[in-house]
This record gives sequence, structure tokens and C-alpha cells, in this order.
Amino acid sequence: MSRALILTFSVFFLTKFVFAGWRDRGGVITSSSESISKKSWLKLGKSERDSITQLLEIIKSTKSGRAVLAKAVEKSKLSGNTIHDFIQSGDVSVTDTTLIRKFSATDPFAVSYQSKSKIYLDKKHDVKNAVLDLVHELTHFAYKEPFNPYKENFSLSGFIEETIESKGGEVDAFLVECEVGRTIFGKSSMSSQCSSILDVEDKFSRSLATKEFYKLGNFYDRYMKFAKDLNLDVTKSKHISSDEGLLISSAWGSPYPMAIIEEYKTIMTKVCENDLKRLSYYSGTSGRMPASEEKSFNKMKNNIITRCANIDL
Repeated sequence: MSRALILTFSVFFLTKFVFAGWRDRGGVITSSSESISKKSWLKLGKSERDSITQLLEIIKSTKSGRAVLAKAVEKSKLSGNTIHDFIQSGDVSVTDTTLIRKFSATDPFAVSYQSKSKIYLDKKHDVKNAVLDLVHELTHFAYKEPFNPYKENFSLSGFIEETIESKGGEVDAFLVECEVGRTIFGKSSMSSQCSSILDVEDKFSRSLATKEFYKLGNFYDRYMKFAKDLNLDVTKSKHISSDEGLLISSAWGSPYPMAIIEEYKTIMTKVCENDLKRLSYYSGTSGRMPASEEKSFNKMKNNIITRCANIDL
């Protein structure tokens, strides 16, 4: 017999991108298509599925978009599904991951994990913003490795760095979004966020993008207080800056390092609730374990209690 503890959370954060009205100057979209780009993406086809197909076709018109989509399609096939099975409309654009933990009712050390991801695309978006959001979320879906907050080495500093800088993380998704947006809609339509990471050769710079994600502006002092309260070694965050940034997490309405701390606290609160619940299942049974297992169980128990001590439950 097994039990499953289900932990659901938004793994990735969507940046608020406010784009000025675009004018075609070198993009794939022609001026005669301007009215199409401004219409609701849900009206592209006869059904939501048809509309998603049309968005994917637009994305496929670019080299970067084709590469991301091919990887996403490949990943979807591994579970016997199509890419359409992982995309649907929602209140905001986000990639959600559900982590399912299963463990034996009698063996506290027999634990397995399974994760499932789903892309939600803001149903209020016009075609242009839907294209940009979708390729952003497809980058997360295709390349980002799911994290496991139940592992002992899951730390806040690591979570911040992985969310922003890892393969398929926020920097990668941002770069792909900017590249696809410029190719399809033209350079003159780019947001100030994308323009800010162009280097002297007019290429999107990963280094500049990374630095942009760590700019805290007026949130700097609050971040440093949070870091102290959560025992975060700020010296490991080499890019943290008090400069004013252009990238804001729509999930929390704050710069990414701040938003990730809030997300971490939300995730760890749920993790600790689940871990403490799991420990209660085995209360009173440790005395019937072999001495070696009882020692390991007590160590695991102490680690969980210590780990959760600084999380507000």
C-alpha cells in the first residue's frame, strides 16, 4: 500500500512585459497582419485547440521558435501525449508543475517522485502577447529540469540561482522570447526589457539578461532583511544589485529574487506540512525497526524538524 502527497506550485515566474504598439520593420509579420496580431488569440481558430495550433505555427516561423517547439514536442511524446495536451488557456501565463510524492505506509525510506507540467496561456492576451508568452513557457517546459524541494540539499540560494540561470530557466526563456519577438514583429516593436539586453553587436546578451534579473531597486533593503531572516548567504548571489531593474514577476509584483524568496517560503511551508504529516504516520513504530533503520529514521526526523524551524507554518 502506498500514499501520495501532492505538492502543486508554479515552478516558474512570468515576467510582466508591457509592449508598445508594434510597427513592422523587418519582422515576419506584414503590415496587413497588424489587425490579426491585435485580436484575441482565442479567436484565431474555431476552437481553443485550433487557436493554439495557429500560435504554434507562428512560433515555427522562426529558427529559435522551431528549436524550442521541437524539444517540447519531443518531451510531450515521452509521456504518450501531444504538445496540445500540455497547453490550455488560463487567467495568467505560467508553467505549473505538480510534484507527486508516494511513500510506503510501512517503510519511511521507500519514497518515489513524479512530476507533471502544464502550460497555461493568458486568455486575455492578443495574438502578439500570446505568441511571446507561449514561446517563453515552452522554453521552461522543454528544457527546465524539475526541482525536488523534499531533498535535503534544496536550499534558497540554490533555488534562486536555478530558477533564474539554469537551463530552461528565466534567463533562457527571456532570451528566446526577445529573439522570437524581434524576428516576428520587428525590432521597432521590442519592449524596453528586450532592448536593454542588446550588446554592441545588436545581439541579445545572456550576461546582460542575467544581471537584469538580479536588479532589486527599491526592494534591495527588504531583500537583504529577508536574506538575513532566512539565513541566506548573500555573498553567493554575485549579481544582486540595488540598481533599478525592468523585470518584474507578475506572480508577486516584485523583482525576481524577492519573488523567488516568496515562492520558496510557499513551497517549503507545504513541504514541511507534508513531511511532518509523514512523520506522524510512523510515530510509535520506530522502536520496532532494526537499530540501523531506527538511527536513520531519527536522523531524518531531526533533519526535517531543523529544516522546517525557520519556515512560518
